Amino acid sequence: MRFIAGFITAFVVLAIAGLAVVFGGFVTIAAREPHSAPVFFLLQTAMRQSVARQAANVPAPAPSTDIAQGFRLYNETCVYCHGGPGKDPVDIGKGLNPEPPFLPDTIQRWKAAEIFWIVKNGVRMTGMPSFAESHSDDELRAVVAFVQKLPGMSAEQYAAYEKGP
Repeated sequence: MRFIAGFITAFVVLAIAGLAVVFGGFVTIAAREPHSAPVFFLLQTAMRQSVARQAANVPAPAPSTDIAQGFRLYNETCVYCHGGPGKDPVDIGKGLNPEPPFLPDTIQRWKAAEIFWIVKNGVRMTGMPSFAESHSDDELRAVVAFVQKLPGMSAEQYAAYEKGP
């Protein structure tokens, strides 16, 4: 009985402390201040696990062969935040917190179904929007196919896509 009372007391004290932190304004929400290491770890882990779980319930997208369309959409919507070979993110991408990953260096960590899920659904509180309402699944598959080619792409190859066929 004393154990249960102690457990309930500890829970109530933690709940009150949590409410005091939230309602006291002690948590900074400034986008220019990074998360603490433990908070960043928790948020990143939660995002990766959530994407893996959600993407597991969605059939893997059929690979797209329309790399040129994928480039066009990437260059119109993604490069500003994620950069590309020979292209740094612009100011808006640099001002987001957490900072968007530089996809040529990080995209290999993700499966195609996970990339598709992220592009289609977005990620809350990261600045990553959902493109489900503005782009078809075929267009999103083309973006997935293009970003999967980024790690082996040189700045010259990226620039060649900009010039077109």
